[in-house]
Amino acid sequence: MSTKLRTPSTLKSISSLHPAFSDAKILGGLAPEELHEVGRSFRERAFPRGAVLFHEGARATTYNLIAEGQVKLVQTSPEGLDVILHILGPGELAGALPNLGEGTYPATAVALVDVVAFSIGPEDFNAILRRFPQVALNLLRFAAGVIQVSHRRLRELATERVEQRIARTLARLVRQMGVKSAEGITLTAPLTRQDVADLAGTTLFTVSRTLKAWDRRGILRTSRGRLTILDPHALIALGEDLHEPPAPV
Repeated sequence: MSTKLRTPSTLKSISSLHPAFSDAKILGGLAPEELHEVGRSFRERAFPRGAVLFHEGARATTYNLIAEGQVKLVQTSPEGLDVILHILGPGELAGALPNLGEGTYPATAVALVDVVAFSIGPEDFNAILRRFPQVALNLLRFAAGVIQVSHRRLRELATERVEQRIARTLARLVRQMGVKSAEGITLTAPLTRQDVADLAGTTLFTVSRTLKAWDRRGILRTSRGRLTILDPHALIALGEDLHEPPAPV
């Protein structure tokens, strides 16, 4: 017997379903009419920059499909230090992993900019998983992807030079939130140098020194909290640890 999904009365109509639903990998493989049915179980919410979507260790009461903006997932160490685990953007689901575990959030989610998200409770999300096995399979793939990313970052920490890790971190951010600008590619979210240090697994001093050096070389520029990549090819070469060609004589 199929499970009927609940429909909150405050949602937008089916005809105005947000593009985030069709972009979401967690909902990949669903037909358009199935996406509309799933979308009716979500509730639209807005979070201003700096707002907390959920707290580490709290009972997971909502999962959030990011529609606009970016969210950083932060975990606090036993020593009280904050570490950024991931940055999520449109089409990505924040807070769903507790559905596969003990039911508490493993990290705190903070809005980097003004964020629009579509939220759903565990009961309604479980109804979707029962009705659409493809979504359950996608959730498992999502969890596997998180593990792979974590393993890759551990390998980078153990084997790569710090400048290479910083370059790889910036390259990933460019792919995730970069937009073309007059000068190059600008990150749409205002990341601090401490944010970059957390993501690269290094210190604020090292990131500051490295970005200043790359600024002098014309690889990037920071202005008013925004980071612009002026020479993407040079950044990729740094991330791949490629040697620069000799200057022409």
